[in-house]
Amino acid sequence: MPFNQSPLNFFTSASAYSRLSWPHYDLGFASGIAIFFGGKAAISTLALQPLYGRTGIWHGWYNAPGCHAIAWEMVRTLLRGPFSSYSERLSLSLGLDGKKGPKYIASHSGTVMQHTRHLAYVLDKSDWRSMGCEPVDVGQRHSPTPMQLIIMDFKNTVLTGDDTLPPRSSRYSSLPIIASIASIGACATCAYVEDWLSFGMILLGMVSSGITSFIMSTGSVTLERLQPADGVPPGDGMLLSDNRIVILRGNEEDVNAVTKGKLRLKIKGGGYTLLSCASIALLQVTLQLIYMPSASLTGQFMFLLSLLVSGGCNLYLSAKEDDVQSSALITLLNTPEVKTYQTNSRTTAAVLACLALCWKSSTPPTQVLQEIVPIGPRPWEALSEILAENIKPTSRSAEGFRYQWLRNDLSGQERQLLTDLIGDAHAAYDQYIQDYGEH
Repeated sequence: MPFNQSPLNFFTSASAYSRLSWPHYDLGFASGIAIFFGGKAAISTLALQPLYGRTGIWHGWYNAPGCHAIAWEMVRTLLRGPFSSYSERLSLSLGLDGKKGPKYIASHSGTVMQHTRHLAYVLDKSDWRSMGCEPVDVGQRHSPTPMQLIIMDFKNTVLTGDDTLPPRSSRYSSLPIIASIASIGACATCAYVEDWLSFGMILLGMVSSGITSFIMSTGSVTLERLQPADGVPPGDGMLLSDNRIVILRGNEEDVNAVTKGKLRLKIKGGGYTLLSCASIALLQVTLQLIYMPSASLTGQFMFLLSLLVSGGCNLYLSAKEDDVQSSALITLLNTPEVKTYQTNSRTTAAVLACLALCWKSSTPPTQVLQEIVPIGPRPWEALSEILAENIKPTSRSAEGFRYQWLRNDLSGQERQLLTDLIGDAHAAYDQYIQDYGEH
């Protein structure tokens, strides 16, 4: 490109030269095929719009690939049942609900759920450090199985139905601006070279995507849960996965909201609005597929450039979907009190879990301990006995954690292991008393 020639003039001359010299060369095929890429990322990005609240109405105003997948998901959502019950199916189609959470064990009733629902999945996958919950390191011994433990106390009632607190997140909310600027720039370039066909197709993509995003951002996410029977005990229990334990303490109905709650996405106009969004997306795909091959080389290049930038933004947002969901959906739980711990061994995490669930209840520590660590070997059995003595209200000492050798049948190797286990338990005990007090 000559130094005295602007980029726009260069594209103009290149386009004219290509039409005169290489009439067979264009990007028509690529332009037509490109709109069919990025369908999954487009759906994931669309699902984030109601989580951004009112700021989400400014997202999505860019020419993006994957609109065919959006049209298909909305049509499929409507075909699965009557229009009146679309909200639950819509949240499943967009990925706002439907993921299986970790195993849940209730400490009072002994109920075991092998799989929980979406909110439990979100809690298990959340990056608590990024939400201001800096984990406290517990324990000195380093083992090959460190674990993170989160204690969540429901101090306020979790609201459900039409009273559900609106989810709010600001994570990566400025990223769609980049895609919008790229699409606006592509439109401006097409107007400068007087390629009004490409200008119209890019603008069509911006308007189509923007309208759909606007509708989704004005939708409301509601939480539906089962109402427990009268007189049920507290719902205290733990979500247990390979490297994380989440302790839930509160009323049965609040814990049920996490373990059994269903998320629904309601939009104004219901199923008819969904049908309109699907029609707009389908119209966009059809017109761009038909007319873009007839555009100039410059217009086709600008069209592909806008798709490339917006597709990249969608792909990045879809990769961060769990982060956005966790920061937004936590607000549904009405600001529970959260403490996080990074334990250096699985034993320390197990003891912390026992203290959190058994300290103020009659639940045997062995019942909790056996779900996390093996208590069959003699050193573990001895540890469970020591732990039970320290948790029992009649045996608690003002001097803190105390123990004595209750077993005389241990070998030297077993005694060394028990010494390590007691050190882990002592560290967990001291930390719990420091954070929650003795009573």
